[in-house]
This record gives sequence, C-alpha cells and structure tokens, in this order.
Amino acid sequence: MAFSDRSAPPTQWCDWWTEVHQLAPDIAYGWVPPHLTADPTDPNPWFWHWCVQQGRWVAQAAPDHRLVSREPLHLEPSLLWPCCGTHGFVRGGAWIPA
Repeated sequence: MAFSDRSAPPTQWCDWWTEVHQLAPDIAYGWVPPHLTADPTDPNPWFWHWCVQQGRWVAQAAPDHRLVSREPLHLEPSLLWPCCGTHGFVRGGAWIPA
C-alpha cells in the first residue's frame, strides 16, 4: 500500500514506527522510535483516528498526557481531536468513547 493512501488503518501502512496497534476500528496508536522524535524522553505514543470531516487518518501526539501504563495502555486524561470532536479515554488497552 502506498504511503500516501490514508484510507486503510495505520496498522497497514505505518511501518516506520514500532508496535502500531488498533484500539478500535477508527483509533490506532504507535510508539515513535527515539531517533524520529524531537524529545526521546517522551514516553507517550502517537495516536491516529479516522476523521470523518477530512476522510482520512489524522495523527496526534499526546505530550501533555500521563502514561499510566504501557501494557495494557492507559493514558490520562482523555484524548480529543478538535477537527471532528472524536473524544475518549485509553484505559486497559481499550478505547472508551467519552
């Protein structure tokens, strides 16, 4: 699949990050390799969501969130994508819509 094709989930096209996982059909996350981040001490993954407004997967960092647990993934507080209002929690390795 081509890098520019964002119609498929990131688990199918994001091979430059480690451990890309699907939390829900429209939410995924991946761990950025230290050599690709401006802050290698940031423990948080990046997230993608399927943005119905844009018709593609949109990435978002979570630098102001607290990593409670890496396995199973638990992050506080909730995540919000202002582009379309997708909002929810990541707890116990699952996406919980808010």
